[in-house]
Amino acid sequence: MKKKLFNLLGFCLFIGLSINNSFAREVISINNNWQYSEGIKVTGSFISNFSTSGYKGAKVVNLPHTWNKEDFLKRGEFRRGYGSYQKKLDIPKEYKGKRLFLKFEGAGTIANLLVNSHYIGEHKGAYNAFTFEITDYVNYGAENDIDVICNNLPQFDVAPLFGDFNLYGGLYRDAWLIVTDENACVSPLYFGSTGVLVSQLNVSEKRAELRAEVHLSTKTDYKDCIVEFSVLDANNKIVSFSTDSIIYNNSSLCNVTIKNPHLWNGIDDPYLYKTVTVLKRNGKEIDRVEEKIGLRYYYIDTNKGFFLNGKHLKLRGVSRHQDWDSIASALTVKNHLVDYDFFQEMGANALRLAHYPQAKFMFQEADRRGYIVWEEIPFVGTYVNSKSFDDNLKQQLTEMIVQNYNHPSICFWGLFNEIHEEHVQITNELNNLAHQLDPFRLTVCATDMDAGSNYISDAMAWNKYFGWYYDHFKDFGPFYDEMHVKYPNAKLAVSEYGAGASINQHVGQYVESVKGERPMKATFHPEEKQTFFHISHIKMIAERDFIWGTFIWNMFDFGSNLRNEGDRPLINDKGLVTFDRKNRKDAFYLYKANWNKKEKTTHLCSKNYMERKEDVTDIVAFTTAPSAKLFINGRLIGNVKTDNYATVIWKSIKLTKGTNKIEIKTIDGNDSAEWSVK
Repeated sequence: MKKKLFNLLGFCLFIGLSINNSFAREVISINNNWQYSEGIKVTGSFISNFSTSGYKGAKVVNLPHTWNKEDFLKRGEFRRGYGSYQKKLDIPKEYKGKRLFLKFEGAGTIANLLVNSHYIGEHKGAYNAFTFEITDYVNYGAENDIDVICNNLPQFDVAPLFGDFNLYGGLYRDAWLIVTDENACVSPLYFGSTGVLVSQLNVSEKRAELRAEVHLSTKTDYKDCIVEFSVLDANNKIVSFSTDSIIYNNSSLCNVTIKNPHLWNGIDDPYLYKTVTVLKRNGKEIDRVEEKIGLRYYYIDTNKGFFLNGKHLKLRGVSRHQDWDSIASALTVKNHLVDYDFFQEMGANALRLAHYPQAKFMFQEADRRGYIVWEEIPFVGTYVNSKSFDDNLKQQLTEMIVQNYNHPSICFWGLFNEIHEEHVQITNELNNLAHQLDPFRLTVCATDMDAGSNYISDAMAWNKYFGWYYDHFKDFGPFYDEMHVKYPNAKLAVSEYGAGASINQHVGQYVESVKGERPMKATFHPEEKQTFFHISHIKMIAERDFIWGTFIWNMFDFGSNLRNEGDRPLINDKGLVTFDRKNRKDAFYLYKANWNKKEKTTHLCSKNYMERKEDVTDIVAFTTAPSAKLFINGRLIGNVKTDNYATVIWKSIKLTKGTNKIEIKTIDGNDSAEWSVK
């Protein structure tokens, strides 16, 4: 399907210049009708001896696609190996003289591209986009053979080697053919980005100073070329404009100012401007790039937390992996929007998109909806002390920052997650590189152990599971108090906290273990334990303003071939929503009642525990109402005042044998269930 981006509006872009409705760039989806083969296969021949499973015949697939869709929920069958994608691509003869590029938004984990049997290049890393020029290798007015060989085998020079999540293989994101009009263009080759980086040099309510760094590419020269850069408001009115005729080292700089800018203010007011970058030769437009930006400023106070545009904002965050039950990682816009609707319903205002750069659409939607985003490279699980591994980390960090530079939602670049080997030197190098590439954002790390590498980045956060893997719920708050005293200059956050839960496993009364346990190995994950875990933690977090942000682990259950726990193997069940997105767990409603005051909530917990072994139970409900009444079989049991965290609890309620109709009634709504006691 041909998709003319940047041709959305037919209006005069520049004051005093004539309207130009001839747009020079085309971006065309090439998602459909690929031939997928298991193993290594290239047009006209195949090689199977390098494949872990041998070459298998082709089938037609559309992108996004991962070969692990068929095996990622089967014990011992998750395949890490090679997969081949082939496509016949028609190139019109009218494209002769233009420049052609192939862009892939993600390929796991290593991808090699061939066009008409010409080897084009390789990309290492599953989570960033990459672009190759194919201008000199295509046949115009004919079909062209496109081959992409993917490989998700562990490789010691590519991060990550492994993690507590699945490393899916394949072309699992969108792919595009980019066609530019002449030999000079805004470069699609600049680390897979749009080629335009807009820096927010200085932003306040009175004035915004911006610098557009425009990266260009040519096969000949830039003779008689100029770059024009403009900023338009939400009504498509030009608010600032700049032009630059000096092109040096394949780049151009345009500086603009905006008086009294309308700031991007998170979910309360996610206002976006549009930038338009035009390359002209002899007055004729030869390329154009359009992007949305938001203007904001922010900082972290070590004692008072996160501030956006001068106002304190408690970051109520969730973490998210990019996979779904039965879909694996081949997610579409529809899937991403469903996930965002869950974030919004629950009232979250921040996201940790872990443990790797996620789809471009996720950042675009965060911009539109006003979420504060922590994005990180996949430096997770282990460190390989070698130059080639270091180089790959730096490559992935560079790609992540450059590709997502213009998104106002992104406030934090994550450098690592839970690395237990010594890695102070590489962390220093990554931190310096991040600030060199982007002096305007904060770096952050996520850790589970006290080490020198934790205090290199601008801010740091802990992955702590008190009362789940070790110790008790109550130890969470004192731990952070101790760290705040021990490291008074550290900007502390909670990068992970959570507990597993199955909606099919229950207890009438949850009592925290005196000894503690290691639930990773347990097959019994009662939903009630997760509920009480979060009840205790939400209170301790709210009491500590110096914790600048918290990110629940996890918003959704996700695939992990390391796991065998709860009632379903190969799933990490710490999500507040099930892997198929069909069921919200009870703890989801705790946060909704506390965080989303725009909606009225009344939720009775343990509704799924319908066939009960015990006749004594705790009855828990979450509500936005000031109080709640409990009825059992029509009889009023009591009216309880809601506590400061939207929770009401009736302890040790005696149920009768047989059917018990449980009803919670509040001014904000009612909820009910039928429990049968044997």
